[in-house]
Amino acid sequence: MRANPVVFDWIDRLEEFKSADETWLSFLSFARRYGFSYGAIIDLPNPKRGAAKNVLSLTWPDAWRKRYAAGKYLGRDPSVRALAHTREPYTWTEGLKFDDYSRAERNIVFEARDYGLHSGFVVPIAGIRTGTAVVSIAGDENELSRRDRAELHFAAIYAQACIRALAPDKCRDVDRPCLSLRERECLEWAAMGKSDWEIGEILSISARTAGSHIERAKQKYGVATRIQAVVIALQCGSISV
Repeated sequence: MRANPVVFDWIDRLEEFKSADETWLSFLSFARRYGFSYGAIIDLPNPKRGAAKNVLSLTWPDAWRKRYAAGKYLGRDPSVRALAHTREPYTWTEGLKFDDYSRAERNIVFEARDYGLHSGFVVPIAGIRTGTAVVSIAGDENELSRRDRAELHFAAIYAQACIRALAPDKCRDVDRPCLSLRERECLEWAAMGKSDWEIGEILSISARTAGSHIERAKQKYGVATRIQAVVIALQCGSISV
């Protein structure tokens, strides 16, 4: 599957943005291509941090935001609780299938429809430095193709990393492991879109060895994908491109 050039065009524009808010609004504009007009980037609750500091970006209908807070839905919302079962992106409907939620818990997802949030898509982003963050977008009732999901996943990871870089006061300080020279080199080439075989040719190592270095970097950062490892390494300054 080849990524939509529009995704890369949008990523290329990220360096133009001077504020986290500007980046967030641009991401929402990108998400509207897929029927999503609302969303949020939130760190999972941390008892050492105030609730407000867990929110990096937020654009929900005002009435729903107030209802959600008043009902203390965060700890009961299936679209959030599904994070305990998967690291892969999922729709709100898929999230309902991960556990045997009570009727009241399931109704949180259905109630959102009364506020114009008919469907949603959640992208978990795990990081050793920042903990787990969630990019959640919502809007019209729609069906996402495999390609749609991949493009939104890709854009969400970059949006979250860029917003953190532009709003350092909201970054959580967590000790992060050091990457070896080879791990850094392999991640740098992976960031440029090179395959394991191409990285091996460039560094005069086997494709299997190149893949192993990237896998070890993923394990050190505690993430599921090489894209996430690349973003964290860029954010931490371990690699540059």
